[in-house]
Formats: sequence, structure tokens, C-alpha cells
Amino acid sequence: MRGFFGTLTAAALITASTLAATAQTTQTTQTAPGTAPGKALYLSHCAVCHQDSGAGGLKLGTAVSADLRSPGLETTYRNSDALIMRAILEGKDEEGGPLDAPMPHWKGQLTEQQAGQILIYLKTLCCSAAPETKSED
Repeated sequence: MRGFFGTLTAAALITASTLAATAQTTQTTQTAPGTAPGKALYLSHCAVCHQDSGAGGLKLGTAVSADLRSPGLETTYRNSDALIMRAILEGKDEEGGPLDAPMPHWKGQLTEQQAGQILIYLKTLCCSAAPETKSED
């Protein structure tokens, strides 16, 4: 009898863990509510360089496309939506310098509202390691 219950318990645990893994995969592949417009804009304007996942890493001449996933993006831009918007629209980094040449300046091609929708979507892309902070000696 003990063997039967042990087998039954093991089968229940395997089934539960399979269901949990399936639910987690489904949850991460679905678009979060309110992000569909940003996702569509991201896929049509940004994914060619930064990949559908936002992971970047594509070599574009001497530049490598940035990883746009959370929390690294927010950390790089000091948790400032305004700085991320400036990067999208004006091609400027967190310090105000120019981003690598392959990064287009989207101002005039995207509205501020569209850039904001992309930003909302970017915050759903997960998970990059936060970049190391520079130590000042």
C-alpha cells in the first residue's frame, strides 16, 4: 500500500511542477495589459537590432546593440523615464552623449506618445543583469 501512495505522490508532484512550468511560460510570453501598442511599435522599429526579446547583443559594425531588458535598462538610465525617452527620440546616452551611430534618432519618426508606449513595453522585458556601476577611485 505504501508503494502505491509513494507512486501516487510522485506522480502528483510531477504533474504539479509541469503545470506550474507551463503557467509560468504562458505568463511570460503573453503581452501585459496595456502594452500591445508599445509591443507592436517595438517589434516594427527596435527588434531588428535589439531582438524580439530585447537582449540586444547584435554586432552592428563596431557597435553592439544594447540589452534593453529590465532591470539593466532602468539601472543604466538611473530609473529615469525621461532619460530613456531621450535615448529613444534623440539618440543620447544617460550622460547626454551620443549613442553609437547605428541607433537612430526616432524624433520626427515616432511621436512622444509612441516612444512612451515603447518604454512601457520595454519595462515588461525581463531579465537582464544590472550593469556594474563604475567605482570612482
